[in-house]
This record gives sequence, structure tokens and C-alpha cells, in this order.
Amino acid sequence: MRVADAPDFGYELALGGAQLTDRASSRRLATWRLEVARGWNPSHSRLFDLYTSLYMPAFFDQVAHAAPSRLDLESPPATAHLRDLARSGALTPFTRALADGHPGAVSTLNRILTSFRTTGLDPYRRRITSAIATASATAGVRAVIGGTDDMLNSLHPSIRWDGRRLLLNTRVDAEESLEGRPLIFQPTALATQIMFDPLADSVTVTYPATADAITRDPELHAPAQALVSLLGATRAAALVAVVSTPTLTTGQLAATLGVSAAAASRHASVLRESGLITTVRNGQTVHHAPTRLGTDLAHGSTIGTKPDGLSAPKSAPALR
Repeated sequence: MRVADAPDFGYELALGGAQLTDRASSRRLATWRLEVARGWNPSHSRLFDLYTSLYMPAFFDQVAHAAPSRLDLESPPATAHLRDLARSGALTPFTRALADGHPGAVSTLNRILTSFRTTGLDPYRRRITSAIATASATAGVRAVIGGTDDMLNSLHPSIRWDGRRLLLNTRVDAEESLEGRPLIFQPTALATQIMFDPLADSVTVTYPATADAITRDPELHAPAQALVSLLGATRAAALVAVVSTPTLTTGQLAATLGVSAAAASRHASVLRESGLITTVRNGQTVHHAPTRLGTDLAHGSTIGTKPDGLSAPKSAPALR
């Protein structure tokens, strides 16, 4: 059993589509919905043909990557989803064309998802990553302090462990036996309810990672006070400068900080040795770029982890 410490961006993209499909979405995501709606192309609403009250697409992984590729509609998740839509009688002309592998329909879906990723996912990646990492770390602390039972009962109000069964407040009544398969908890930023996916080799339970609104990633202009306290004013400013302008040269860094080139080089060396930036030499010129750790540290987070207060479950599928 484990709690994932990184987001599944393909799943977050699919969840985002579900939030746009559901007109009664949660208040927590109201700002996100409004921001996405401002750039929404009405012709992209064919995306909603992939959603029903019971089925949600789970094959957006390729398009959701920061360096996206095209969808593979012959992948098992895509094939299974289109088959489920057909069995439920929910195929539309668009999804039927997808099921038939029509090149025009596949190209259209790629364009829709690429546009949706650009407006609904990319501007929120760091906030989402921070929310999932924080939820995972909090679960780890709970497990150390109070044991596994306490951790399971603290994940979300709609997840309850009675010592024998894991009870989930989901839309569909079901009972699933683990039968030795790993149990994976996946915190999510764009989910509003509990879901579980009994795969062949594991069982994944997804749940909302935060009760706070999902807002755009912060734009860096100056280091936050917490970062200054951690690194010191000059090194914090140096890190922010490198994160804001990747491939910054030592001379440019010195000019930004108002220090000598030698001093800028010393600050860059400390940041590099700490794993916050990386340095590449091109002839006589040295370029600095942030690592993922440095970028995440510079952006920081104000996302909390207090879960939504939800009513008691009316029915709880049991997972043994």
C-alpha cells in the first residue's frame, strides 16, 4: 500500500474535462472553471462526448505530458473506454468515428486536448504537483505517528477504514477484493469525489488532495520572504533570476543581482552544489538553468491540506 507523491497529469486532464461537463461542479474549482472558460473554443465541446455519468476517459496521458505526443486510440485504456461507451449506447457520431479510427476524428481530438491542456492544465502544474506532494507527505506523517489505521482514516472524509474493510463513498455500489494486489492511493487536484479503479495488477483509489482553490502557478518577480530566510537575500534572488530566465549567463546574473561577476559565480556555485541549478559551458560563456527542485523551491506553495467537509456516505462499497 502506498500514497502517490506525484500527480497523474493524464488523469488530472480527464478530471478537468469531467468538471467542465458537470454543471454542478464544486465551489473549490469555480475559479479554475472560470479561467478555463475564458479561453474555451465552443467547437471543442465534442470532448464532452467522451463522458457519461459512469464513464470517464483514462487515456489522455500522452497529450497531458509537458512534452506531449499524439494520442494512441489503439492503446488498451482507449479501446476499453470506447467499448464501454458502445455497450452503454452512449456513442455519438464523433465517438463512433473515434472508435472506427477515422483520421479526422483522431486529429480533432488531439487538437481539442492540446488546447485544453494549454488552458486547463499547464498554468496549474506546480500548484497541482505541490498539492499532491503535500497530501502524500501528510499521509506519511500520519502513518508514522498514528499507524496505518490512523493514516487511512485521515486521507479524506469519504474514505473510512473499519479494521477489516476500506469503505469508499462512491457513486456506484461495488465490492472488490484485493487478492494480493497493491493498493495505491492517488491524491488529485481536480477531483471532487472518491473513485477507485480495480486494474488487473493493482487497485487505485483516487481522492481530492486539497480543500483549497486551484489557482494559477505564481509568476516570479522577487523571492518570497520564506525563500530569503532559507537561502539569504542574494542567493534567493539569484535562484529566482535563474528560474525566471533559464540559460541566464553569469554576466547577466551579476547584472541582475548588482554584484561582480566573481560574486555571481560564487552564488551560482552554491546553488549548483545544492542541486537547485545546473550549469552548462558554451565556449567562454557559462549558462545557468534551474533544476526541478530549484524551480519548485522558488515557486513555493500556499496550498493547504485540510479536506472538504462532506456528509456521511449513503452507501459505501467495501474493498477487502
